[in-house]
Amino acid sequence: MTKKIEPRVDDEGTFIKKHDVLVNVNNGEVVLVIDTTNQAGVSGLAVENRYAGIGDWLDVYPDRAFHIVGNADTSIG
Repeated sequence: MTKKIEPRVDDEGTFIKKHDVLVNVNNGEVVLVIDTTNQAGVSGLAVENRYAGIGDWLDVYPDRAFHIVGNADTSIG
């Protein structure tokens, strides 16, 4: 049995996607969105900040818990 992580929206209603840089609206923590799969076959988006010890599936957070401040795939120039 495989499970797909449910999508989430930010505080403005925009769907969160891979490599978005997010700020938690409740505590100001900054995280990066990654796409991952665990050994149990669960796959989908997760949030990570190795410096702060954050590593959770995105769906453990409610909708509108984050604000998108950018995307790591975006470049200027």
